[in-house]
Amino acid sequence: MRTWFLTNKRVILLLLPALLISGLTVYAILQGLLFSFRDGWNQYWTTDAYTSLFSHDAFWDSVRFSLFVTMTSTLLSLVVGTALAKVFYLYLAKYKWKWLAWLPMLFPHFVAAYLIIVFFSQSGWVASFFFQIGVISDPGEFMILTNDQRGVGLILTYVWKEIPFVMLMMLPVYYEMNHQLKDAVTTLGGGRLQRFLDVEWKYLQPTMLETFVILFAFTIGAFEVPYLIGATYPHMLPVLSYNWFYGGDWGMRPSAFALMGIVTLCVMMIYYFLGRRIKRLRERMWEGRSV
Repeated sequence: MRTWFLTNKRVILLLLPALLISGLTVYAILQGLLFSFRDGWNQYWTTDAYTSLFSHDAFWDSVRFSLFVTMTSTLLSLVVGTALAKVFYLYLAKYKWKWLAWLPMLFPHFVAAYLIIVFFSQSGWVASFFFQIGVISDPGEFMILTNDQRGVGLILTYVWKEIPFVMLMMLPVYYEMNHQLKDAVTTLGGGRLQRFLDVEWKYLQPTMLETFVILFAFTIGAFEVPYLIGATYPHMLPVLSYNWFYGGDWGMRPSAFALMGIVTLCVMMIYYFLGRRIKRLRERMWEGRSV
């Protein structure tokens, strides 16, 4: 045993941070699920938290709002980021230009949310600019884009932050892609759409699904951005859980745990089913390469 430890000491030391974080995450999830089956005073076992949760209008409104914001921002980021990677991958292959794609990733999400407020609130720079040039007679006439019930500010923040991440994920795909196959499709009479469907989409699909899972899980579980620039109603699910947990009604605390447990379970299920799909796509792609 000691010999095995000494031989693999470096690997074990490198794995310790990952094991620690994984252990804390699993512990937090299990503790949350455990408390979701307790009453508000932690005295007895009950399923009242789930009954209360599914009968609460605020929960269903938050589910619809969270799914809308998450799906819209994720799909927009995927489409725009992939398109930019396709257009600029030759330029970004040179290291002196790569910082342009990586620069937005240096700023935390709460900084991005603050910048959205600075630019797009009714007292922000864009509203002031439109007022100065006479488009609007008062800055208050500028459309509400932050703390709005449509989630426009949230979507703008996530799209601005996630597009560079999508580009970072897609650039290696375009570097490894066999671009001669696109020339073959063109020779056979195929247009741009046919080249994309027959060649590019086969390479992009596994990575796009992976990126979708990452962005979806991050956005629907994020707290800081919706807390800063989200609407007072409806809330994103993490903000609703936070308000229930720290509110004056202790009876809602188990529902807060139940809510985040359901979100975690749904994300894990999406990861499981899409992970199987991604694995099949990669195996099919490698089988095609080996032919």
